[in-house]
Amino acid sequence: MMCLLKLFSRRKKRFKERIVPGYTRTEDTRDFFIPQIRKMEDKKTAKQNFVSPVFGKTAKDEIMIPSDHKAYGDIDKKYDIFRQKKRLTKEEAKKRYGHSYYEFTHVSSRDMEKIYSGDYSRDDVKTPHHEQVTSDASPDAQDESQTPEAVSIDDFFAGAKQFEKESSHSNSAEDDVLRDIEAEDSANQGSLDKDRFAPIDDNDEDILYKAESDKENESFDEDSTQKAEEDIRFSQDFDYVEDEENEERKPKLSEEKKEQIRSELGKTRGSYKLPPITLFNKSNKKDDEEPDWVKKNISLIDETLVSFNVDAEVVGYTKGPTVTRYEVSLGPGVSTRKVTGLIDNLQMSLSAVSIRIEAPIPGKNTIGIEVPNEVRESVFFGDVADNPKFLRADDPLLLAVGLNIDAEPVYTSIESMPHGLVAGSTQSGKSVCIASIIASLISRNRPDQVKLMLIDPKKVDLQQFADIPHLVTPIIDEPIVASESLKWMVREMDRRYDILKENRVVNVSYYQEKFGDNPDYESMPRIVVIIEEASDLLLSSGLDVEESILKLTQKSRAVGIHLLLATQRPSADILKGAIKANIPTRFGFKVPSSTDSNVVLDMSGAEKLLGKGDMLLMENGLAKRLQGAYLSPQEIEELTLYVSEQMEPDFLFTHESLEKKAKDDVSKEEIDELFEGVARYVVRENRCSLNKITQEFNIGFNRAVQIVETLEKEGVVSGNVGTKARDVLVNEEDLQDIFEEIGL
Repeated sequence: MMCLLKLFSRRKKRFKERIVPGYTRTEDTRDFFIPQIRKMEDKKTAKQNFVSPVFGKTAKDEIMIPSDHKAYGDIDKKYDIFRQKKRLTKEEAKKRYGHSYYEFTHVSSRDMEKIYSGDYSRDDVKTPHHEQVTSDASPDAQDESQTPEAVSIDDFFAGAKQFEKESSHSNSAEDDVLRDIEAEDSANQGSLDKDRFAPIDDNDEDILYKAESDKENESFDEDSTQKAEEDIRFSQDFDYVEDEENEERKPKLSEEKKEQIRSELGKTRGSYKLPPITLFNKSNKKDDEEPDWVKKNISLIDETLVSFNVDAEVVGYTKGPTVTRYEVSLGPGVSTRKVTGLIDNLQMSLSAVSIRIEAPIPGKNTIGIEVPNEVRESVFFGDVADNPKFLRADDPLLLAVGLNIDAEPVYTSIESMPHGLVAGSTQSGKSVCIASIIASLISRNRPDQVKLMLIDPKKVDLQQFADIPHLVTPIIDEPIVASESLKWMVREMDRRYDILKENRVVNVSYYQEKFGDNPDYESMPRIVVIIEEASDLLLSSGLDVEESILKLTQKSRAVGIHLLLATQRPSADILKGAIKANIPTRFGFKVPSSTDSNVVLDMSGAEKLLGKGDMLLMENGLAKRLQGAYLSPQEIEELTLYVSEQMEPDFLFTHESLEKKAKDDVSKEEIDELFEGVARYVVRENRCSLNKITQEFNIGFNRAVQIVETLEKEGVVSGNVGTKARDVLVNEEDLQDIFEEIGL
C-alpha cells in the first residue's frame, strides 16, 4: 500500500495539474459512493426528451429540431426555430455587418485564454479587440501619439455641428436603407417575428442595392439567357434551320438564280439530267493545328483520374467536327467501371455541357471519353456528297449521312438497312436528316429508277419536295389517305412477289440485271416510303397503319420497297417490339432521357448528345457518333427546282382514288354477311316482312331491322309504311346488278 502511495506521489510531481489559469481545484469532501446504472427504459426516454443547451439546464417545453426531408440543402433553415427575427439575406447582412455570417462570432485561442483568466467576459468577445502594436519608438513618442489634442468646449461643439451638417448632405441611399433596417430592428426588439417560420419563396428575389452609376450602366435582356448547349457555336456563321414553320428564317431563292437554272436546263431538255454537285454548299478549309484547349483537357482528365487513385492516363485523341475523343489506357488490374463511374466528376472538371464514355472503343484496347469541342466545325451536305465513293457508287440507294469522329464521310445504303428509324427531339436535326436522305436519292437517280412516297401528318416538313417527279402520289397529309396508301403499298408488294415468282428471281436486283434492258418486261423501280411523325399516325389511324407497317417491314425488302419512320416522341407503347425488331438501322438524335434513348437505340447515350445534327447511327448492333450533314432550305429549293423543271411527276395513284376506295371498304364493312341471302329471299317471295326474315334465317329482330334498312338504302325494297309490309322494287336481274355494284 505504501508503495502505491509513493508511486502516485511521484507521478503527481512529474505531471502538473491541468488547471485553467486563474482557477484552483477545490478538495472533494463528498463521501465515497458507487453510482447506480440506469435501466434501459430510462436511457430510451432520456434520448427522446431532448432539451437544447441554448435554453439552459431546465426548460418547461420540449424543443425538437426539425429535420429536412433531405440530408442536404439550405442548412440555415434548420435553425429558423431558434431565431427571434427572420434571417437576413446575404446582401443585407453584408451591408449591415460587413459579412454574411453575422450570427457567428469569431473567437481566437488568445481570447479564450483571457476569458478563462477573467480578463474578458463573453460579451466582450462580440466587440473587436485590436492588439497593441509594439514598435521601437521611445515611450515619450508613444505617449505623444496616444495623447489627444486639447480643444476648447466651444470649438468641440462647433466642429460637431459642422460634421453633422456635412454628413447629412453626404447621406447615400445605402445609409437610408441601413437606417430603416436598424429602426425596424429596434422596434421589433424583444418580440418574435410572426413570419420567422414562413418558408422562403423561390419566386422572391433578393433586393440588391446598387449605386446610381451601376444602375445606369446595367442592361438586362431576358432573351439573352440561353441554354448551355446553344453556347457551343459553329466555325462558320449560319442559321441551323430545323423547323420550316418559321417562314421568315427560310431564305428565298432569288429570281435570277431561278432563271439561271431554267436556262441551263433548256439546253438539255431532251433527256433527264442529274443535279450537279455544285448546287450544294461546302465548308471552308479546316486548320490542322492542335488547339490549346485539347492539351488543357488532356491534363484535366489525367489530374481527375489521379485524384481518384485510378491507374489510367490519356494516350491519344481524335478530333472530330463536334466532339473530341480522348483515348484512356488503363493500368493492369483496373476495371473499366472505375472510369465510367467518374463521368460526373470528369464532366465537372472539364466544365463540359455533357460527355459520353465508350468503354471500350470497338476494336481498341482503350476507353473513349467524348468531350464537346469549344468550336464546332460546320458540316454541309456538299462536304459529304462531293466524294467519289458517293458519286461513282453502283448502289442507287446510297445515302450521304455526315462525318464521323475521325472527320471522315459516312455513307449507308437503304438496301442493306433495309428499313430505318429516325428519332429525336425538336431542334436535334431530325428533319434535316430526312431532307438529306431525300436529297441523296434524287441527286443520284432518275425518276424511273427510284420512287418516293412521302407521308407528312404535320403538313409542313416535307412540302418543299411536293413538285419533284420521283413521287408515286402527291404528298400525303391526311390520316385516312395515309392508311389507304400503306394498304396500296402492301398490295403492290404482293403483286411484285407474283412477278418475281413467275420469272424465277429472288429479288429486285437480280430482276433488274436480267430483264432491265428488255422492254417486254415491266420495270420495277425501288420505292422508299418516308413517314414523318409516325407516332402520331399510329395513334390516329390505329391498327390499320400498324398492320400495314408490320407487313412491309417483314416482307418488302426483296421486292425493293423500303420504309423510313421518323418521330420526335419515341415511346414503347407506340413503337412496339414487333415493328422495331424488323428495323435494325436507327438514327438517334438528342432525346430528353435515357428511357427514350433505350426505345430508339436499345441503349443509353442519345440523351448525352448536343443537338443540331449530333447523332448516333446504329448499324449491326454498333453505334457510331456522327455529325449529320446540314442542308439549308435554299439548297433544297434549288435542288427541287432543278429536277421539277425537267419532268412532271407521273403519279401511280391519286388521293381521290384512295378516298373512294376507303369509302367502299367502309360500306362493305357495314353490309351484313346475310345481306345477299335476305335480298334473294325477299325478291323471290316478293314480300319483305321482318317476322318472316327472323323466322327464316333464325336471327334477332334488331339484326333483321339493320338488314332491311340496308335493302332500303340500296333500292331493293320501299320505305317503311306503318305496320304494312314493305314492297319489293326490283326483280332478279336488277338485284344481280346491285350485287355487282356493291362488289358481292
